[in-house]
Amino acid sequence: MPQPHVAAAVLRAARRLPGYPRLRVLDLSAGRGEIASALAGDGCAVRGTHFRADDYKLTGSPPGRAAADAFPIDENIDLMGKLTYGDASFDLVILCEVAEHLPTSIPVIGEIGRVLVPGGFLILSTPNLARLHSRWHFFWTGTHKLIRRRVGWDLAPGDLYAYHIAPVDFPLLHTLLHQAGLAIERLDWTLFKARHAWLLAGYPLVWLATRLETRRHRRGARAPYGEGEDDLFRWMTRPAMLASEQLLLTARKTAFTQAS
Repeated sequence: MPQPHVAAAVLRAARRLPGYPRLRVLDLSAGRGEIASALAGDGCAVRGTHFRADDYKLTGSPPGRAAADAFPIDENIDLMGKLTYGDASFDLVILCEVAEHLPTSIPVIGEIGRVLVPGGFLILSTPNLARLHSRWHFFWTGTHKLIRRRVGWDLAPGDLYAYHIAPVDFPLLHTLLHQAGLAIERLDWTLFKARHAWLLAGYPLVWLATRLETRRHRRGARAPYGEGEDDLFRWMTRPAMLASEQLLLTARKTAFTQAS
């Protein structure tokens, strides 16, 4: 379930898309349906999914939002397998605070690319490991700064999906999106904590280190590798990447996929 500031940021990102609200929307693992109900209330044709039939769903609706029964919620949708939707079925897919709960994001990113129409959009949010506060925390402790506590010995295997078992590595996600035919168009802020602003004083060093890292291993590599590293550098040095609590990106489906 996304925090209120995350849900609000996702809705802002969706509402600025071309053609809104005349969009067919798929909200994967929609939780209580806060985002899906707001989009349905705006006039989007929304479909949600749940991992299990007993997952929570919205029982009431705030003013101006559609009730949960105003849109279908498909149950028992496992994001580790093939989605039960046809190719090019949706104009917008939302994956909000979900990817970090999956053993790997590889299958679902590929499936999102398949079910999106050419020109369609993915809006994805996840805890931002690349923000400077998380990097600083990892430097001193060897652990990432997550929203929830780490997975511990007190959890049963069936409880793991409720925790952040696979925090998302942005460079890997960047490649997965490209392979699925998706190009990042923008990063947005969810929340900036002023007490971490002092870390931005190191921005020149971060910029330089990122530039050097993304220029390594180019000798002998095919042209797409260098193009990808340049694009990665572009996003890794954005202020929202370095200081937003969540990674919130909008990516657009192109006609090209890595497999094609």
